[in-house]
Amino acid sequence: MTAQIHYSGDSSDARVFSLSNTSISYLFRVSPEGLLEHMHFGERIEPSTTYPSRARRLHRGCVLEFQDSKYYNLSDVPQEYPVFGTSDNRLPAVHIINGDGNSTQVFRYQGHEIVNDKPGLAGLPSARGGQSLSLLVRLYDEIAEISIELCYTVYDQHDVIARSAKIINQGARRATISRAMSSCLDLPAADYDLLHLKGSWAREMNQDRMAVPKGRFTIESSTGTSGNVHNPFVAIMDQNATEQSGRVFGTAFVYSGNFAISVEQGEFDSVRVTTGINPFNFQWQLDPGESFTTPESLQVFSPSGLNGMSQIWHQFIKHKVSPEQFQGRARPTYLNSWEAAYFDINEDRVLELADRTKSLGLEMLVVDDGWFEGRNDDTTSLGDWYSDSRKFPNGIESVAAKVKQKGLKFGLWYEPEMVNPNSQLYRDHPDWIIGVPKRVSSKGRNQITLDLSRHDVQDYLFERLDSVLSSGHIDYVKWDMNRTMSEIGSFALPTDRQLETPHRYMLGLYKLLDKIVTKHPNVLFENCASGGNRMDLGMLRYMSQTWTSDMSEPIGRLPIVNGASYLFPPSIMASYICPVPSHLNGRQVSLKSRAEVGFFCAARGMSLNAEDVDKDFDGLKHYAQLYKETADDVVNGQFFRVKYSDNEVVWQLNSSDGSTVYLGYFHILSAANLPFRKVRLVNLDTNAQYQLQGSDLAFGGDALTHMGLDMPYVCAMQPDEDDYLAKGDFSSRLFVLKRT
Repeated sequence: MTAQIHYSGDSSDARVFSLSNTSISYLFRVSPEGLLEHMHFGERIEPSTTYPSRARRLHRGCVLEFQDSKYYNLSDVPQEYPVFGTSDNRLPAVHIINGDGNSTQVFRYQGHEIVNDKPGLAGLPSARGGQSLSLLVRLYDEIAEISIELCYTVYDQHDVIARSAKIINQGARRATISRAMSSCLDLPAADYDLLHLKGSWAREMNQDRMAVPKGRFTIESSTGTSGNVHNPFVAIMDQNATEQSGRVFGTAFVYSGNFAISVEQGEFDSVRVTTGINPFNFQWQLDPGESFTTPESLQVFSPSGLNGMSQIWHQFIKHKVSPEQFQGRARPTYLNSWEAAYFDINEDRVLELADRTKSLGLEMLVVDDGWFEGRNDDTTSLGDWYSDSRKFPNGIESVAAKVKQKGLKFGLWYEPEMVNPNSQLYRDHPDWIIGVPKRVSSKGRNQITLDLSRHDVQDYLFERLDSVLSSGHIDYVKWDMNRTMSEIGSFALPTDRQLETPHRYMLGLYKLLDKIVTKHPNVLFENCASGGNRMDLGMLRYMSQTWTSDMSEPIGRLPIVNGASYLFPPSIMASYICPVPSHLNGRQVSLKSRAEVGFFCAARGMSLNAEDVDKDFDGLKHYAQLYKETADDVVNGQFFRVKYSDNEVVWQLNSSDGSTVYLGYFHILSAANLPFRKVRLVNLDTNAQYQLQGSDLAFGGDALTHMGLDMPYVCAMQPDEDDYLAKGDFSSRLFVLKRT
């Protein structure tokens, strides 16, 4: 085992914890006052009894000294799990109103334990263990009688530190938690940049890089989802860091609800990153003997730039987050019924689409919205998860069996977490919704959120989904969620626990998901929330792939996939070839570009009507075959961002053994008299030759790496030849090189 946890000793000046593997180290010490001081996160350092750098103590004007410790000012001390109000005025990791009614605590080191592997988090998704060690550090405030257990996990083969915290009320009076972060990372004073992913519906995951500002910068969600405005991920890096060089620290949150990640540059220029449940509109009542466990925070370090960070995330998500049963498995190509039928779906239409799916060479038919009782538009029937007897007289399971007899897989759309007021479920159980007394619930897509904090709601949804999935004819479920929370409350909780509703909802959702996927492990689940409104590591723990965005038009998708790739590998992304002109932005984009942008997502399909299919039948069949032939490479390969600008995007995908290299070049707007471009490929065998498929050309890996490959040229005045792209806007070229 290469993962190591070392504790240097029990003397008051040498109590240092070192977590390391062959590449990274995470160090912190217990100060003489019993507080945890952060020392280092970065390149591997051999465990020692002395280190050249630690928190220093000196007199500063207009600052406080911690209790009776001379010159010990916590606003200038890097800490592991800081509190507010004892000389540190920065954002704390934890804030608790104790039994005395105040929020002053000092959590001092009480003991620790080193355990093999990684403990799970009760009721919460978390990364799997295996080839790992964990450190459990116990802290205690003897006046408030509250203890905190911090958990750190280090892995053999992944440069990741997994962190969480457990707060335990050991006193005789209730405590109220108003802030409980999963991690705090204090970085030394330096010039840093911050990268986060911003957006909105249909334009999620757009990268935003900026200098870390003086003061506090927070990305957050309070919508009941992790959200499409900000993804729960940030990277902090040297200001000169590039894709291939520079020190980068990444943080991601394994949670699907309200979150906050704050980056604060304090008065002495050190940078604090706190990650956890959003403290806005959050409280948790902790009665005597009860405990509260935070969701998991993951932290990575790369000395090799943003690409190095992404490779760490991609491998970790594939091997430690995504469901094991689909790890490394090619995703089926599919036809989705939505653009072909919308709500006008029935047994005859499904069987007709199945024949069309088969003729295109696709592997699965997915029946989208409209199949359940009374669902003829989006104003009705959510919650009534029974087959519509007029559309499917023998049930959806019977149709699924007939589709499978044609040699296809069968998939089905659900939106389990929602209810329409015009539904039998709502008429029977009006108190099953997220809502508050005497208030009218705001509507989103004519629907309201069900209260998954309630066991009766969880049980009903499990019974309805299980009744269909138990037929054995459903291979895939698209789990959609198209509304965020408003008028937030639960009719099942007492008045003093109403602010617990959003987190209790997430605990209920995770319980439901765990129960379903445990009973139906061979069903491939796709996470969707109006596209990327809940694209996070919490959902990915149960579902192997995510519908990345409702923006299926390829030029609009370029910044979305590019931004998502900072954290997520192609193996979890889903895409399909959409109709033209695009329903979202009206663009007319060639089939070639639509297919080649979608190529870089592992779950690849089509959503087209009969006219679209007939018009491009031969081309669609060609790309269906290409998708099947390359499915293993996209799921198991390595993805690299080679170039990203306003007008050109270049992505590279290497097969897992490096024998095949796919290079996608996407040119957005044409112009007259453009300069020539070339790109240098990455992660090639510089001693090998690479044959360019479709030509008699072969290039040395060293030349492709250091000299670069000429990109095709867009020019309306030139003939269509190999060196040119199709005339006009939105052109693309997919290069395939084979190592010889």
